[in-house]
Amino acid sequence: QFPAIYAEKGIASIALSQKRSEGDAILSAKGGTAVNIVPSDAEVTLKGEDEPRTFAGVSAHASTPHLGVNAISLAMEELEYELSEKGLTDNFVTAYRALIGQELDGYALGLAYSDGTGDTTVNAGLLHIDEVEARVTINIRYPVSFDVDAAKERLRVNADAFEIKAEWLSVIEPLYMPKDSHLISTLMDVYNEATGLSGEALAIGGGTYARSMPNICGFGPAFPGEPDIAHQANEWASVNSLLAGAAIYREALRRLAD
Repeated sequence: QFPAIYAEKGIASIALSQKRSEGDAILSAKGGTAVNIVPSDAEVTLKGEDEPRTFAGVSAHASTPHLGVNAISLAMEELEYELSEKGLTDNFVTAYRALIGQELDGYALGLAYSDGTGDTTVNAGLLHIDEVEARVTINIRYPVSFDVDAAKERLRVNADAFEIKAEWLSVIEPLYMPKDSHLISTLMDVYNEATGLSGEALAIGGGTYARSMPNICGFGPAFPGEPDIAHQANEWASVNSLLAGAAIYREALRRLAD
């Protein structure tokens, strides 16, 4: 997106798993399609019931979980109240509600953190429960100065209290370039001159291909104020915006090559 992106948060996927016990009320459950997408659906079957219950949420990108409604979190919330009323329990429901609940910043998990590049965000993207194990996989986006090793220890301590095993499946380091670097400052000058605006370089929670090689940053083609259609059905782009972006790219490349 425009203008220039000087920082991209780190990205990590973490599996939280718990062994099942005989007294757990849930027979099976599944939810979500990808760890980096807010799940729009979840399905839970309780012991003694023949048909699964379905829970509907609203999909969004994991870097902006506040724009969606997490069907897994919704299911766990509703089940907690129902099981309590019926005098039933499920260890995973209890653990999920205590460690994740409806939080989007990972505070109870020990992952909350903020700096100039933003706040930690947490998305519970995938759920699977069977007779052996309950497992939820979360996707976090963390600020540039976030200490991963310290966060791993905090998460371990908090998860251990509920006999939850935390496994860090992947960690992608953040991307950062000073705002006054040649690349960022040049791109911002071109953008502001072309648009007549006084925009500021961005820090985002999403990940771009800029991480694949040094001295690269995200720059367009979406303009501020345009609908966020990334990763959505029938993704589209305005011809006028593409032409405007091409004009900005032409001048940016000329100055960077000069």
